Amino acid sequence: MLQRELNEIIKKHGMFMDGRPGGARAVIRDRDLTGLSFVEARLSQSDFTGCILRNCDFTDAVFISATLFGCDMTGAKLHHTNLSRADLRGADIAQADLRGAILDGADLREGASIIRHQQRESGDGSSIYRDSGSSGHVILAGSDLSGASLQNAHATQADFGDANLSGADLSGAKLQNANLDGTDLTGSKMEKTDLRAASLKGAILIDAEIENADIKDADLTGALTDALAGHDFGEVELTLDEMLLRHTEWVASAGRNGKRLDLTDYDMRKIGSVSGLRLTAIKAVNTVFAGVVFAGAEVQSAVLDGSDFRKCDMRRIDLRASSLNGAVLNRADLRQARLNFLAFQKDGVEKHTPCRLEGAWLRYADLTGASLREAVLTGADLSFADLTDCDLRGADLRGADLTGVVWNNTQTSDAVFDPGIEIPQSL
Repeated sequence: MLQRELNEIIKKHGMFMDGRPGGARAVIRDRDLTGLSFVEARLSQSDFTGCILRNCDFTDAVFISATLFGCDMTGAKLHHTNLSRADLRGADIAQADLRGAILDGADLREGASIIRHQQRESGDGSSIYRDSGSSGHVILAGSDLSGASLQNAHATQADFGDANLSGADLSGAKLQNANLDGTDLTGSKMEKTDLRAASLKGAILIDAEIENADIKDADLTGALTDALAGHDFGEVELTLDEMLLRHTEWVASAGRNGKRLDLTDYDMRKIGSVSGLRLTAIKAVNTVFAGVVFAGAEVQSAVLDGSDFRKCDMRRIDLRASSLNGAVLNRADLRQARLNFLAFQKDGVEKHTPCRLEGAWLRYADLTGASLREAVLTGADLSFADLTDCDLRGADLRGADLTGVVWNNTQTSDAVFDPGIEIPQSL
């Protein structure tokens, strides 16, 4: 469908809703509308069953009580779109922008997914799509629903994995058996939200009204709440500044004087920021730093295995030669971060100590412009990470999960990948 055809349909639907002559209800089924604009369109009670709406722009559009059953809306822009009471059963809305969207009373239950199989005809290159006949859950994985309203929405068994629901209103929503693993629910409203048997593994629930929700049989393994997640750093006799002075002395004397800063098993979230501080060679194993600002900090040769850096501001951080094996850096801002090797001389030969991120979690992390030269990323999860302008030369990515990674001007020469995977073109 071309934009001018869609514009005419939107126009006639508006006339239909206003009761004017010549109007016609929009009933568009099984059509490919990829990339078209619905900006500010008034399409309440319309029917787009089974349509492909990938990357469409629905900004400020109104789809109250519309039928979007089984639609593919992957990557769509639904900023402030009103989808109240819309039928979205079986829809795929993954990686979409739903900031400030209204989904009050929307039907997000399981439905017959209209999975398309694209076939190329000889000659004109046109596409044919056919029903797979399968059923599936609504998919909102990785979508941004920050500030969205889902009051009384029916989303049983829906997939919200790794979605951003910070500041969302989920009051009265039915989310039984839903997947909310890794979801950011910071500051969300949950008055009478039904989360029975839902999976919230690794979810962020800071300032969320989880106490007002029904969480019977819900899986909260690894979820981050307001509760203390480790030792209370506030009970330490020395201040962080005092401990850093002793640590600096320890580093300068090669361990002969002072004392190494060891934050292992502490919950450090209350410190707020260590921006620009010199934290070279600290030890912080299984430490919770989630949300802490590390911008510009010097953290070379540190031992940070298993620590939690979710949503941390780590822009321009220097982590050269540090060990972050098993660390959680999901949605961390690592733009221009230095995660490469440190060089040293031994017997007249230059040696490199790499940054180690074996089994680390970097889902949806922003690594734009970061250096990971010769980094060890074996078994790491880089799903949907942004590696734009990233230096991965000589890095080891065997066994890494590279689903949905953004490869844009990424340097990958001499990097090691699993055999058979599609390696991005190196510069």
